[in-house]
Amino acid sequence: MKKPVIVGLGEVLWDVFPEYKRAGGAPANVAYHARQLGNEGITASRVGVDDDGRELLDVLISNGLDTAYIQKDEVAPTGTVEVTMTDGEASYSIPLDSAWDRLAMTSQWLDLARSADAVCFGTLAQRDEISRRTIREFLAQTPAACTKIADINLRPPHYTKEVIEASLDLADVVKLNQQEWKDIQRMFGVDDLNRWLFTEKKVRIICLTKGGDGAELITPDQHLIEPVHPIEDSNGDSVGVGDAFTAGLTHHLLRNSPLDVAISAANRYAAQVFARKGATPKLPDAVIDGLR
Repeated sequence: MKKPVIVGLGEVLWDVFPEYKRAGGAPANVAYHARQLGNEGITASRVGVDDDGRELLDVLISNGLDTAYIQKDEVAPTGTVEVTMTDGEASYSIPLDSAWDRLAMTSQWLDLARSADAVCFGTLAQRDEISRRTIREFLAQTPAACTKIADINLRPPHYTKEVIEASLDLADVVKLNQQEWKDIQRMFGVDDLNRWLFTEKKVRIICLTKGGDGAELITPDQHLIEPVHPIEDSNGDSVGVGDAFTAGLTHHLLRNSPLDVAISAANRYAAQVFARKGATPKLPDAVIDGLR
């Protein structure tokens, strides 16, 4: 049986902390977790021809990911994010003109788009016109049955109203947190954001993540509220937990699981990642089997 193809499309980069750096980028994280759940998880991105790029590819390969769809840029450097922690709150500085700002629609990517069962994309990788155009072309080439998931993930000042609206227009599923929900409601001046997304943007599913308060899954006909699932003896962090949730949800949507099953499994999978260090921990087979 052919494994579903889940593509993480957009940025791969290094999160650079004061004392260390860590491979990052939602597309790679989503692809990793999709693969861990038994899918064909693929990252489509771009790195520079530099030490950071070579090291990043090595990390992705060590995580079991296929790097065939990660392009090499001879000019722009591999992306980085400078992460600063102040009183427990993270702030981000994301340099412009990184390799992932220059995604190119190649014949290889065209074939990938046409074979995709789901594509997860965000707003950050659309900050530059080059990658923005490529991401939209990639999504336009996917099959009609392909599920397109927009993880809004706002990183000021790297988005515009136009980018957000176009992403909503392209998406079947929209994932956002409570602050992003408020920001978008205010940005577009709508009283009932959910209704607007369903009627004006033709979104099928809204996923509202609420951190320690769990998540909600909303359709025109259902409103499901899912609590958190704390793990005893947790020793992890929140890095990549949202991407793990996205992968878990996508996994179950492609299997046509009932929505209550999908959100519960996604939340429980994210909890397992939260209980461990880093964005891409390897989970025991027994845990994975219970979440598939």
